[in-house]
Amino acid sequence: MSRQDERALALLTAAHAHLSRAAAAELPIGERDRRLLTLYQDLFGPRLTALATCPECSESLELEFDAEVFGAALEHESGAEPAEAQLSFSHDGYNILFRLPNSRDVLALGHGRPDDENRLRLLERVVLRASCGEQEVPAADLPATLIRALEERLSLVDPHADIRLDLDCSACRAQWQAPFDVVSFLWSEVDAWALRLLRDVHRLARAYGWREADILALSSPRRQCYLELLDE
Repeated sequence: MSRQDERALALLTAAHAHLSRAAAAELPIGERDRRLLTLYQDLFGPRLTALATCPECSESLELEFDAEVFGAALEHESGAEPAEAQLSFSHDGYNILFRLPNSRDVLALGHGRPDDENRLRLLERVVLRASCGEQEVPAADLPATLIRALEERLSLVDPHADIRLDLDCSACRAQWQAPFDVVSFLWSEVDAWALRLLRDVHRLARAYGWREADILALSSPRRQCYLELLDE
């Protein structure tokens, strides 16, 4: 998980020169991933293509959807209102003051620890105050039903933080939800794009003797024209 969050911060700070790593790490996970989804659209266009495997029959599925429409649907789920720095929540007599998790929180979690332990550590970081009546309650002592309700509230307020796709298999008709990891998706696309660009630079430098800086200074359409001429 830490590696993914480090990659998310690297992508954001590379794309936004004004955004420091510290500031990027303070962004709520959902806002961070929303910006990464927008970055994908800016670099590669609105269409996303991904692969999934049916958990029932192992059939491979190719998914294609519009990132802009997808993002708008998530905004609609949350009410399209920006989340406040601090949020309140009441359930079964408990009153909770909390904030949304950010990359700094996730990076602070212990690697190799059981999921339940990290779940509790994250809860302790984002719950600012919890009380039942006049009695303050430590986050570690909150009942399981309240924790589940709080997690549902977090998903509602910050839907980009846990993007899930509703899928169905055309082969066996199974239906399930699959997580969509925008960080992994964007990183793999950027990595593939960088490799293609490196190969293009190699071909043009070898054919014309141009310097790398001069080749990279060409616009993409013009560079593509020269590559097509080499194929004639």
